[in-house]
Amino acid sequence: MDRRELLKLGALAGAAAVTGVGANALLRPSPAAALAGLPGGSPLGNRRVKNVIFLAYDGTGYEDFATADFFARRVVGQPLRYHQFLSEGLTGTMIPSSLTSWVTDSSAASSAWSTGRKIVNGAVNQFPDGTELTPILELARATGRATGLVTTARATHATPAAWVAKVRAREMEEEIAIQYLASGTDVILGGGQAYFDPAIRSDGRDLFGEFAGAGYDVVKTPGELASSSGSKLLGVFAPSTRHVAYEIDRRFGGVDQPSLADMVRAALPRLDGAEGGFVLQVEAGRMDHANHEQDAGAMVWDWIAADEALGVLLEFVADRDDTLLIHAPDHDTGGGVTFGWGSRYSRTDPALMTFGNVRCSYERLLLDLMPRNPSPAQVRELVEANVGVPVGDFAAENLAALVSGTDMAGLRWGHQNAVLGSMKYQVAQLLSQSFENRPERPPVSFATSNHTAGFVPVVLAGAGIEAGNLGVIDNTELFGVMTAALGIEFENPAMTADEAQELVDEG
Repeated sequence: MDRRELLKLGALAGAAAVTGVGANALLRPSPAAALAGLPGGSPLGNRRVKNVIFLAYDGTGYEDFATADFFARRVVGQPLRYHQFLSEGLTGTMIPSSLTSWVTDSSAASSAWSTGRKIVNGAVNQFPDGTELTPILELARATGRATGLVTTARATHATPAAWVAKVRAREMEEEIAIQYLASGTDVILGGGQAYFDPAIRSDGRDLFGEFAGAGYDVVKTPGELASSSGSKLLGVFAPSTRHVAYEIDRRFGGVDQPSLADMVRAALPRLDGAEGGFVLQVEAGRMDHANHEQDAGAMVWDWIAADEALGVLLEFVADRDDTLLIHAPDHDTGGGVTFGWGSRYSRTDPALMTFGNVRCSYERLLLDLMPRNPSPAQVRELVEANVGVPVGDFAAENLAALVSGTDMAGLRWGHQNAVLGSMKYQVAQLLSQSFENRPERPPVSFATSNHTAGFVPVVLAGAGIEAGNLGVIDNTELFGVMTAALGIEFENPAMTADEAQELVDEG
């Protein structure tokens, strides 16, 4: 089969998806539509809700769930609420592809949720010919609903941006911040102060001041967030272009920033006060970054942070039938797995218990703690004190060389196309390798530093929904679920994969 035949096949799947049916409809009817008996595919049938909350876990999937589940039960001592969520909700599996790639990025994935249309990776609610799509928060505002964005990534990062903005490239975060202001989105909480700060923005605009002039409380610390009483809120808690800190660094590193649960608690009462209802998108964004960096310790702690935020949301929707809670990861990242260790895998659990020794992300270790030209002895001391794993001579010497910028061409692990020999990946591999053959670090291995095609969980809860099987659905179907539940009739323009690929190739 040649390339154009493959693209035509992809276009058929894309065409099925953009009609609100989903790519899996090529094989059978959409389960969401079957449950509702409606073309739009709402599990609520004809019943409408006042509010919709969409909780996105970024860059994580079933294998991470298994690792985080052990960590929560055995190390933290508190089972994940995620179990309750999957057991009591309408649960299925989601296909997370984009328009022209079986592996999606966050902007395309979030745009699929927000508009019901697959787009090309890297864009935000826009086709390659410049055609703009209308996102769900814009539709919600048109019906008199309040809207909000909460994320542990930068506030202007790809996943939240796709619920409001329309730009050709996700990197246009200065423009995304401007579009946030124009949109009137009521609550915006996350990191990345650079895109609002006149001292850093390329155009010198003071978006902090402009948001304040538009009636927003502008806050930058947990204390300011707690004391804010305004109904409209812009909270940007991380300096420069940084995301909100990893949960592990917030808990153990003294980083003075709010947790995801703190931000959700701040957003809900403001939005719930709106007479017309609200739509809120919440993103646990940093598991994706941890998996990109092969940092299993940071990943499991951010699962805990996400689970605490989930607990706040479950409490909010409990015993009320006016709020639909939707959850899905946008895609998987890294292909991380917990593997059996030792004879008959007898060392697996002792090795996993060493997660309890980790007190620092690789990000904080490399950016904030490690000197620029460390000695092997300094590397060993910092790693053992903060990451909680022993460092042998080989690892210490090579880590020191890597941090100092020495070309260590002989140090490569994994498939070259999948890892690209990045320094961060090599650091992660050195810290995860147990040369002493003892269970002194978690037995977690990553296949790549990129996104993967792995299918991911999807859950619908609240609004009187009973436990059940949603089956396998396409990411675009969730737009139809939301609009049907909110009583909104709207369909975005469509483009086939073949048409999009031709434009990309020309461009």
